[in-house]
Amino acid sequence: MSIINLFKNRKNPADRFERFIRPHIDTLYRLAYRLCQSQDDAENLVQQFLCKLFEKIDHIETLEKPVPWLSRGMYNLYVDNYRRGVREATVFSREEYLENMALTEDTPQAQAYSRDLSLEIENALQTLNEDQRIVVLLHDSEGYTLEEISE
Repeated sequence: MSIINLFKNRKNPADRFERFIRPHIDTLYRLAYRLCQSQDDAENLVQQFLCKLFEKIDHIETLEKPVPWLSRGMYNLYVDNYRRGVREATVFSREEYLENMALTEDTPQAQAYSRDLSLEIENALQTLNEDQRIVVLLHDSEGYTLEEISE
């Protein structure tokens, strides 16, 4: 069970850390997924981030707008991990690849269109420098205002 599901499936928060994090867990996961482009890597990043946050609960409870602070912390952790070479290429076996292909219910044409569109967007994002790319992702994908991003 992933840490994301742990927070979503529990009915009553057990402690103040969980009460604080619960409303933000989906936002943190979406940002991590946008950064990592992989479900497993995103879950690992969120878990690492939550472990670091646990020690700072006294500080983060006093924040007036915690989402920009949490997002920046998540981004910083991603950059640190990337620089340390934590991210490794995922290698799929032929069987795993075929299983994943069988799970999609879209038509081949829809899949091709979606893949082409994703590649175009990814290529356009890659032409931006890292700061510009993060601003675009936070604004367009996550819905942050420019004021929140600047914080």
